[in-house]
Amino acid sequence: EKTGLRPIIRVEAYSAVGVDLNEPKFPYIPTFLRYMICELLKNSCKATTEVAKASNHSPRAELSRRPIFVVVCADETKVAIRIGDRARGIPFSVGSHIWSYLYSTADRGPSELAGYGVGLPLSRLYARYLGGSLDLISMPGFGTDAYLMLPRLEGSQVEVLPDLYQKYTYTSLTDLCL
Repeated sequence: EKTGLRPIIRVEAYSAVGVDLNEPKFPYIPTFLRYMICELLKNSCKATTEVAKASNHSPRAELSRRPIFVVVCADETKVAIRIGDRARGIPFSVGSHIWSYLYSTADRGPSELAGYGVGLPLSRLYARYLGGSLDLISMPGFGTDAYLMLPRLEGSQVEVLPDLYQKYTYTSLTDLCL
């Protein structure tokens, strides 16, 4: 569905690494990174636009009060990307379903902003494959923050492949004790 509305997206970057000059620079696999970021931004834009359309105020004025924030932070070993919106969050009753394949918020079939229900689960799978994590924290009535944590790729980086005899652990937001 085309609405003609476009949420405001504000981007901030910070780095604890001196050579980055406060803007994280890191090599990465562009296809995977682009997919994950686009999926998270698409979900935030869709939710923010829906809230603006349902508002009693002008939709454009409502969008200016609800910017989407993208914050990129890094140190020597990891890159953290947070995408946060104020689009009233995900209801607790739905929260457990968002990681299920084929769960979708599309009311009338696939569209440009909602589709087949594979975006978030596939993004999390890509993040884990690359040795990172993708977590969502939603506060119903307020908004949702997505946290994408990725290791900085090095020349010696190896891919994480399933092994029947090895248990793999992934770093998640809860491990970092924020």
